[in-house]
Amino acid sequence: DVPQLRALYDEGYATLDRLDAYVAGCESDLCAYLRAQTVPDAALTQAIAVAKIKAVEAAIDLAFRLKQEVGSYALMSGTGFDNTDFLQCCKFAEGDSRILSQKLARDCFAAFQRDDKESVVGVKSEIELDLCQRIDEIMRDARKANANLTKIEAWDRAWRDVYGLAEVICERVMHE
Repeated sequence: DVPQLRALYDEGYATLDRLDAYVAGCESDLCAYLRAQTVPDAALTQAIAVAKIKAVEAAIDLAFRLKQEVGSYALMSGTGFDNTDFLQCCKFAEGDSRILSQKLARDCFAAFQRDDKESVVGVKSEIELDLCQRIDEIMRDARKANANLTKIEAWDRAWRDVYGLAEVICERVMHE
């Protein structure tokens, strides 16, 4: 009966329904490849990475927000909150979510640098283009300031925009 809990539950169920439908679509597409004994294409591989990232991050976010709303109740044994650290384990199992995010951004950025507009993993929106341009600028400026900086070190200087790009890609892929 607490309004903020009701609102959070409504949001949570809507989020989980959306993710369930998305994951089911990925699973169905993957099953077709497995039945045909073929390797999934780049689009499905990307979609599966997005499913892993978004499902785990949403579960962690919703559980954390619920813990904040219920307060000290979340500290009691047997409430279910004592199992939420498992979600953190999921973030690192079967491919670290941060590494997958970096891969999504890296593939998009590489297509941007090649000016490959046809690539499945390439730039598909103005927001993605803007983020790729910002990453490129940050990397160029970093390497200009320090000629000994490796490409990876320059990439790391743009980490906020890299993860921003990955999030934009995830949302786009889920909507496609």
